[in-house]
Amino acid sequence: MIHSALPADRPLVIFTDLDGTLIDHYNYETRESEAAIQTLAARRIPLVFCSSKTFAEQVHLQRLLGINQPFIFENGSAAAIPAGFFSERPYSASRCENGYDIVVFAHADARVLRAVLAQMEGIKGFADTSDAELSAATGLAGAALQRARTRWFTETLLTPLNQDRVDALHAILKPQGFVLSRGGRFYTAQSADVNKGKAARWMMDIFCKTSPQTPLFAAIGDSPNDAPMLEVVDLPFLVQRPDKSWADMDIPGMSRVEGVGPAGFSLVVQLLIATESI
Repeated sequence: MIHSALPADRPLVIFTDLDGTLIDHYNYETRESEAAIQTLAARRIPLVFCSSKTFAEQVHLQRLLGINQPFIFENGSAAAIPAGFFSERPYSASRCENGYDIVVFAHADARVLRAVLAQMEGIKGFADTSDAELSAATGLAGAALQRARTRWFTETLLTPLNQDRVDALHAILKPQGFVLSRGGRFYTAQSADVNKGKAARWMMDIFCKTSPQTPLFAAIGDSPNDAPMLEVVDLPFLVQRPDKSWADMDIPGMSRVEGVGPAGFSLVVQLLIATESI
């Protein structure tokens, strides 16, 4: 784990995945992580969501938790920063949406991507399914279904994919500048030039430019598509999956936490707060 106190002159910034990390893998509850989230808020430690979830889903979650922080959505396709969050504005926003500056990294929007996916028969994404199908596959219901469907740059696939189908999809996607990424439950098609790590590095640069001291950056994840995010921070943490295993990845300095999902997230926060206070 962490073997020494954090540098006292470096403020802490934490990036976190959502599904299977801050949020329960099955029921999407935040009960086990809420106390840790409020501890960070009380200490004014930024908690930057970095997830495949949509803009609408992350805004809704932040409102439920009573926080207002920058976040990265759709696997690094774009970043959202609350207007006025930083004392300076060392970035150019593509547009403003619901009080957030939106900075886009993806090379094309979801309409272009869906047209490419339509070239392969039998592939169904969130946008192609009925409410009943999507609810059965994800456990979401009501307004949560529409928030999950409102994807601006990516498409999450419900169709089960074996390696042959993954390879066939890659062959179609690659010439158009898209790839597949593997999350905790589903594959997502997205721009090839974006990932959580590139977006996190961009956000880290903004924090560095607007902070009197260079922050110390930590990140918490659980699945393979979190690896790029974990690779770029000072302190990477990997929490356990529901079967208490860890995703197969080898990142220098990474700590494997003995806690599933939000329980692991909360343990990491406790460790970081404890060492910060030494």
